[in-house]
Amino acid sequence: MYIPESFIERLLNSINIVEVIQKRRQIERRGGAYMAKCPFHKGGEEKNASMKIYEETGTFHCFTCKESGNAISFLRKHDNLDFIEAVELLASYVGMEIPKQEQKIETTKSKNINNLAAEIYYSQLKENIGKRAISYLKERGISGETAKFFNLGYSNAKDPNLFSKLSKEFSVNELTESGLFGKNENGDSYDRFRDRLMFPIRNIKGDCIAFGGRLLSDKENQAKYLNSPETKLYKKKYELYGLYEVRQNNKRPESIFVVEGYMDVISLHQHGIKNAVASSGTAFTQEQLRKILNYTNTIYIVFDGDEAGLKASWRTVENAMPILREDTRVNFIFLEDGEDPDSYVKNNGKEAFFNLAKNSKSLSDYFFETIKSYDDLSSIEGRTSVSKFALPFIKSISNETLKQAYINEVSKVCNIDFAKLIEGKQSNNARAIPSDEKVKADSKSILKKAVMGIFSSLIQYPELSKSNLFNLIKSDSNFSFLLEIKEIFINNPDLSNSLILDKIKNEKIRNVFGEVLVSEIKMTESDAQAMMKDCIELICQSYSEREELLREKYTMHELSSSEKRELQQIILKKAKMSQDDKALIKKLSST
Repeated sequence: MYIPESFIERLLNSINIVEVIQKRRQIERRGGAYMAKCPFHKGGEEKNASMKIYEETGTFHCFTCKESGNAISFLRKHDNLDFIEAVELLASYVGMEIPKQEQKIETTKSKNINNLAAEIYYSQLKENIGKRAISYLKERGISGETAKFFNLGYSNAKDPNLFSKLSKEFSVNELTESGLFGKNENGDSYDRFRDRLMFPIRNIKGDCIAFGGRLLSDKENQAKYLNSPETKLYKKKYELYGLYEVRQNNKRPESIFVVEGYMDVISLHQHGIKNAVASSGTAFTQEQLRKILNYTNTIYIVFDGDEAGLKASWRTVENAMPILREDTRVNFIFLEDGEDPDSYVKNNGKEAFFNLAKNSKSLSDYFFETIKSYDDLSSIEGRTSVSKFALPFIKSISNETLKQAYINEVSKVCNIDFAKLIEGKQSNNARAIPSDEKVKADSKSILKKAVMGIFSSLIQYPELSKSNLFNLIKSDSNFSFLLEIKEIFINNPDLSNSLILDKIKNEKIRNVFGEVLVSEIKMTESDAQAMMKDCIELICQSYSEREELLREKYTMHELSSSEKRELQQIILKKAKMSQDDKALIKKLSST
């Protein structure tokens, strides 16, 4: 599907980036902008808010990790969505219908393979070879209509049935990458799924990205359920079986039930409960929770009534607490030992299952019940033990309002000033930069400010992109990116700055541009023109001065090995080298 750029522009103008991010992060207002803790740090979530969200430009920028973007890029990275998914989600927020235009675009081979495989499995279910699978579904009370809705299928016991059908169209490597096939010790390909009831796992757009398979005959050394391995298309921790199907019934359901298995989802659907998804046998992950919260604020997680269910519930607490918000409701339903959602709804019916939701336990209630039972609260030692146990969980809460509420409650439970345990003095690990490094760092800082000055001028007055001043840097490949950005402005005169940002391919440059977008500096056109002139001249001068300095140090035999490499790079990046330049390059290479 191709989405016109004009629609993307209208969409970004229609949504409020602050509201989009506020659904996922705690936000505080500072002056004309908003700040939030950045979720993109490689080392984990930061302690202080350094991500600035600027309503006027519809962009964000983190001053620590330098991540920048608009609402679409935020959703793509935060929610692990592709471009189309992010656009669809934003469009659903404001009730805009996406104009779908056909355009020849490259789709991944794996997606094509999985979609074709799903069609083949579905057709085999309706053939004679699929009779056992049909019988199994009937025994489980699943109608043909429900089987069709979930696109259930059957994998033939004969090997290699699927491989032989698909190998006519795709290469062996492409088929192997899909996750549907393996290779035996002789190097021959075989169908991974054989004699199984097949459950296509679909992404939010309805494309098949993986499969689950239920064995139909008792065979030694074979798992009852088999899932696709992780591939480029399929990352288990992000995906939920049945979410696509839930949204076919209701784009914004009031609540969603999270269960463990494929048949639980299908059985609940059969009984009229059409808002259930499955974690596909894995622990309910933080990524899956984030994904569900895009579509509803109320989640009921149903745990089997055994020891494994209790362990899973506490893992869910750990995963959920960092992303809880005031408007989210995460509730736990514990079934009796030996029960699962499938058996419960069959034995008790739809209304009884909904009553489980009414009588469910909130995450906070479950958390405090658990910590109270952790140790003896009648003794000082016990209360101290409980508070230490609770500490890392409460520290992980990013929402400040919720965190304070939990702190207050633990203080009551343990009769202790829990807030003091949360507070920690950060050690200052900053080290002085050696003098030669500092000179270099200062130089880079000056050049960055110059680049930011040029960006600021272009953002406020795009017509400056036609200035002859850019001819001054044509000979310096170090700053060819400025010429590329100039061309973006010239070729897209009516494009918003948030979309200009998306067109910048180099991540470092894009983040610098993003930093400028969240600044609140305003200039007159004449001031902007003067600034751009000064900044371009400074760039030309700085590189010239740096080269001159390094050349002088070379003649005095004072160049370090890193400075030699730097001087080489400066010379090599010139559009045209003089004879002196060529001679110096030879000398530097030989020393």
